[in-house]
Amino acid sequence: MRRVQSLFVSLLLFIGYTADAAEADELFSNYGSALVQIKSININSGQKSSIGTGFFINDSGRIVTNYHVISSFVQSPEQYRIEYVDEKEQSFEVQVHDIDVVNDLAILKADVSPEVYFQLAKEEPAKGDDLFALGNPHDLGMIVVPGTYNGIKSKSYYQRIHFTGSINPGMSGGPTVDAEGQVIGINVATAGNQIGFLVPVAKLHALLADLKSPEGGESVEGFFTNRITEQLTRNQQQLYQQVLQAEWPRYSLGGAKVPNEISEFLPCWGNSNEDKEKIRYTAISSSCYLSERIYISSEMTTGHAQISFNWLQSEDLSGLQLSALYNKTLNSNYGRSNARQDDVTDFHCYESIVQNPAEDVSKGYTCVRAYRKYQGLFDVRYYSLLLEKSDQTLVGRYALEGVTKETAERFYKKYMESVSWN
Repeated sequence: MRRVQSLFVSLLLFIGYTADAAEADELFSNYGSALVQIKSININSGQKSSIGTGFFINDSGRIVTNYHVISSFVQSPEQYRIEYVDEKEQSFEVQVHDIDVVNDLAILKADVSPEVYFQLAKEEPAKGDDLFALGNPHDLGMIVVPGTYNGIKSKSYYQRIHFTGSINPGMSGGPTVDAEGQVIGINVATAGNQIGFLVPVAKLHALLADLKSPEGGESVEGFFTNRITEQLTRNQQQLYQQVLQAEWPRYSLGGAKVPNEISEFLPCWGNSNEDKEKIRYTAISSSCYLSERIYISSEMTTGHAQISFNWLQSEDLSGLQLSALYNKTLNSNYGRSNARQDDVTDFHCYESIVQNPAEDVSKGYTCVRAYRKYQGLFDVRYYSLLLEKSDQTLVGRYALEGVTKETAERFYKKYMESVSWN
């Protein structure tokens, strides 16, 4: 314990925070036994495949960590087991009771009655309040990292607390607490440069209020597949309800009208080639996207959304050259590979000529693939090319991940109503 304590005291001095090191030392002394390391063990090799941090929240052995720390077990329970390692470096097997894949949370159950456990805060701290992140970075041993509460990350749908402090690999799933030791958030990610992110403790309260676990006769894999399907479906319904019920503002992009900032969590960025010399065509672009994704496994993410436009015009290029430029822009890579063939079907695409409410004609390409495990959810990509003008066009594209057929149809309708020539 002396070695671990010297580690985090040195870290406090190195970072230069004004928070009292003695206060952090007291927190660690009081709650160190309530912190554990979480390991995902590959059964065949007997070796760990991932590590993280967890913490006890009651005297009946309930442990909290991140979903991504134990995701290998959830995806393949026959190939992995989950263990926790206590402060005496003793290992014990632990059961996974429930998960919240959208908010990256997991509830584990150990056959133990800890004397020390963390209390969950009922209220948010004030901006600027001192916080302390606890965890096991890079498998070096438990440390305390001081930082500051900066509220909920702006323009974010998947709410995360902005924590000024280092959340390093291995600290995932650990608690970040206030000076009284109450859990304010759960360590989840870092953006470097002393920028960390926490899952708000309110998300943990919600999961505990809706806690489920496999019942007799139900397979563990089947339970978690149904749980993830249910959570992803509910999440996309809530997300797109906000997007589709709102009035989409429009603005002029070159000679066309396109949607702009359709939601506060889909900020837009623009660019053009007008600052380049010897250009033979004008290109102006706009791209709006959700910055976060939902982690399913090391091979699969979902929950992303993106909508982009490119306006192209030229009086110098021939019809054949313009057609080649249009097709190159239309067919450029859009959306990233977020899953394997084991996770999703191949994309199935079809082409159509459609007319929008403004009677503008466009060529459209719709591509859809289905999720294999999570029934009723799809990835959708749509590409469109406004027609009828000889020297210009608008290339529009959008990508939606993990949506239902109903959501995809409603988004398509809203998109067609919002894109037109000036």
